[in-house]
Amino acid sequence: MSTCVIERAGDGRHYPRKGEVVSIHYILKLKNQDGKIIDQTYTRGKPFTFKVGSGQVVRGWDEVVKQLSVNEKARCKIPADSAYSSKGFPGLIPPNSELYVEVELLSIVQPELE
Repeated sequence: MSTCVIERAGDGRHYPRKGEVVSIHYILKLKNQDGKIIDQTYTRGKPFTFKVGSGQVVRGWDEVVKQLSVNEKARCKIPADSAYSSKGFPGLIPPNSELYVEVELLSIVQPELE
C-alpha cells in the first residue's frame, strides 16, 4: 500500500473516487538514485490526467490520489508491488523499484452520466 506525508493541506472535503478524472502535478524519483528526478510534469507545463480505478495507471497512483483532497500536496512512497513490479518500465524504471513521488492534486472531474 502506498503511503503519503502531507506537505500542504487541501480542502479536506473533495477526495477522488473510482471513475472520477484527476489532474495532478508530480515529481518522480527512484529509491537509491541520489534524488535524481526521472520524470515530472512541472517542466512540461502540463498536468497529468487519468481516470481513477480504470487501469490507466499503476495501482500506486490510484492509492496515492485517493488519499489527497483538492489542492493537497504530499510526498509519497509507492512500493514496487503497487508500481511496475518485476516488469519495470524499460528505459526509465528498473524492475522491482520503489517509487518516490511529490504529488499535487489539482482537480477532480465528476464522470458524465450516460
